[in-house]
Amino acid sequence: MVVDPSEFISYGEWLANALGGFVVLALVIFVAWTVIAFALTAIRNTPGQAVSIVGGGLKRAIFEDFPRSSLQRTIGMSRLAIQEAIRNKVLIIFALFVVLLLFAGWFLDVQNDHPARLYLGFVISTSTYLLLALAMFVSSFSLPNDIKNKTIYTITTKPVRAHEIFLGRVLGFGAVGTVLLLLMGIVSYVFVVRGLDHSHTIDTASIEWDEETGLGTGFTSVDSHHRHDFLINRNLEGEGPVGVTEVAQGHSHTIFRDGENYVLGPPTGDLLARVPVYGSLRFLDRYGRESEDGGINPGKEWTYREYIEGNTLSTAIWTFEDLSPEMFSTGPGGDEGVLPLELNLRVFRTTKGDIEGKVRGEILLVNPDKALPVRERYSAPIPFEAEEFQTFQINIDYNDIRKQNPDTAELEKVNLFQDLVTKGSLEVHVRCRDHAQFFGMAQADVYIPAPEGSFEMNFFKCYLGIWMQLVLVTSFGVFFSTFLNGIVAMVATLSIVVMGISSGFIGEVQSGENPGGGPIESLIRNITQQGATVELDMGETATSVIQALDSLYLDTMESVANLAPDFPQFNMASKVAYGYDIHLELILKQITTTLVYFTVLLFAGYFVISSREIAA
Repeated sequence: MVVDPSEFISYGEWLANALGGFVVLALVIFVAWTVIAFALTAIRNTPGQAVSIVGGGLKRAIFEDFPRSSLQRTIGMSRLAIQEAIRNKVLIIFALFVVLLLFAGWFLDVQNDHPARLYLGFVISTSTYLLLALAMFVSSFSLPNDIKNKTIYTITTKPVRAHEIFLGRVLGFGAVGTVLLLLMGIVSYVFVVRGLDHSHTIDTASIEWDEETGLGTGFTSVDSHHRHDFLINRNLEGEGPVGVTEVAQGHSHTIFRDGENYVLGPPTGDLLARVPVYGSLRFLDRYGRESEDGGINPGKEWTYREYIEGNTLSTAIWTFEDLSPEMFSTGPGGDEGVLPLELNLRVFRTTKGDIEGKVRGEILLVNPDKALPVRERYSAPIPFEAEEFQTFQINIDYNDIRKQNPDTAELEKVNLFQDLVTKGSLEVHVRCRDHAQFFGMAQADVYIPAPEGSFEMNFFKCYLGIWMQLVLVTSFGVFFSTFLNGIVAMVATLSIVVMGISSGFIGEVQSGENPGGGPIESLIRNITQQGATVELDMGETATSVIQALDSLYLDTMESVANLAPDFPQFNMASKVAYGYDIHLELILKQITTTLVYFTVLLFAGYFVISSREIAA
């Protein structure tokens, strides 16, 4: 799973960095809005009257309207918005969602290797698209229709303030969307759990037993288009498990004894909420020196992962902080237990070698205290074989950790937390042992798993992200509807959503990280069939003009995109589908972002509504 590097920034650091930018942006918007309002007012009146009108409007907002807000009037506006949404038959969205789930089995690949990811991705994406489309439509047409039908007159002639109209619309439509989202979330959870639930049986007569060890092997019946190999120990007594199946389609089953028969428990491993403890990542080059440029790029266009070269001193180093014996150990003094590591490495083969074999690697546990002699800092290498395209776990038993004695050159047992961990800090070095092969990794690809969280809570956090997108889209729709007609307001809201989703892509094109140039250059390349990575063959002057126009267009688009919310930040479907817990700090960043945009749009909408002669 791809993890955005911004997630490794703590909420405090993120807020400190974002606060300055927000203050500057708010001041720029306020000054620009004041200048535009003054210019438009001065055209209709004299400059002196414009100063009086604009200044009076600001004074009324600060000292009268906002301080004298009425919760009762706001609730009344919200009630009207809810009634309007129900009259527009928005509940049909939920009916459409249920119909899509009923027929989903026709289109989803039931033989997928990871059905949990497939089902979760489908229900979360469908919920998101339907709710955002509904919010965009309802919020954009609300005020324009009221003005067109003159029903707004009954509101503006009463002591209802402009911001209460805006706030009531957003809260009302948001309440309707919240109810629909809750219904969708409940139905989605039931759909996923029931879709993944299945059972297998074991034919006792088909089990192949080893009489010396008492171990039995075989395979289960076929159910949900798959079966499992299993291992059973008939010497185990009691009511606990006596065996386990191998992983198939992303899950396994625990086996229990039922008299002379064996039964399988429910599937486990597909609906998870792993809680990873991440470390910081740095690299050593092939000679074992600190690399300022990070890892190697073996020719991959996607630069999310960096690579280390096999059979050299090229090393990826993760530094973990705040580790304690209580997190892992089971014995007194922290001298017994297991240090779990989960890895999600990529393998880049430059020679075929044993194509069916796995590429070998090794892990070294290193004390980060550089004041110690080198021999005392490093553990003996711990070998492993990389599993490609999947996350695999290595459990390092404390009793298997060895270190070379500097006097005798023999390997001796060490205490992990006394000899290798300093002030809660530990370095994990990963190397590739096979010549001409490469390991690729990003910061999130090696981590220490903490105790798992609740999948149900993780599922709720994901839908909380959808709810915040709903609030944002509703706020933008209501804002644009204060000065645009319905269809134009909806197009403007859709444009904000598209720009927010595409901001990263626009930045990559502008910086040249994404080859092919801007829209004009790309169009010419398509017509003339010129590749994206070669120089544009149009002559020096023509090429300069084309790139200058593209640069101007992309600068404008990037500036607008930076004003839009980063909607991909709110999309946490991949975390739930891949079984990773959504960290609380990520939720706090999203809530803060939503509140900031909502506040800015509330003030902007207030001034627009106040300046309109609605009841004239």
